[in-house]
Amino acid sequence: MSSLHALTVDPRVKVAAFAASMAVVFLCHDIYVLAAVFATSLVVAVLSQERARIFKGLKVMLPALVVALILWSTLYRFSLFYKYGGTGFNIYVGAFMAFRFLVIITVSLTFIYTTTPRELVAALSSMGLPYRVSLILGLSLRHVHTTSDEYRAIKEAQTSRGLELDRGLLITRIKNYIPVVLPLLVRSIENAERLVLAMELRFFSLKGKRTKFFRPKMSGVDYAILAALAAAVALTVLHYVFRVV
Repeated sequence: MSSLHALTVDPRVKVAAFAASMAVVFLCHDIYVLAAVFATSLVVAVLSQERARIFKGLKVMLPALVVALILWSTLYRFSLFYKYGGTGFNIYVGAFMAFRFLVIITVSLTFIYTTTPRELVAALSSMGLPYRVSLILGLSLRHVHTTSDEYRAIKEAQTSRGLELDRGLLITRIKNYIPVVLPLLVRSIENAERLVLAMELRFFSLKGKRTKFFRPKMSGVDYAILAALAAAVALTVLHYVFRVV
């Protein structure tokens, strides 16, 4: 199966697609629009090389979706961001908000796992963002990948030693994860220190003009995707904000 990287999508298109998807998800109040965004994200996830990690991340978030369904079904009238009429239990509101939460998670995971830090830095820099800010965002994205790998390795190591993580009540399960979280924090600090040392040894500096070895180039397909994204956002704003369409 073809991968997303084989499609040679410009990283600026990925950033624009992520921003446009989030704008549509937060503005729309129609489950069919959410379903369209969700289906598109799933297609991109399936075509990517990181589809296993994306779907594994979705599986991890299933308990949070159940909690979101319960809370929004019962406490929706106390929301600070949305105003719904009526009181009591409303399964429709809970299901809609839980599904919106699922779409947000899917879009975010797809963007994170299909965009390398180098692509993100190059895209944001070419879009006019200061290199300092682009570098920080790129390193943060890289740290997400590293932390995910470290968490999986530590969890498997502790499980092989007989640690039972998913047994007992909620408080017991939280305590069971302490032998995983503490080594993860230590490894994260060590990785940050190694990164700083490597940058110092290479005399890395944010001052002066930088040479770019990776220069993204837009193709006809990229411009077509950007046009479709712009049209989708424009229609969403006109329909849900200005009530024109």
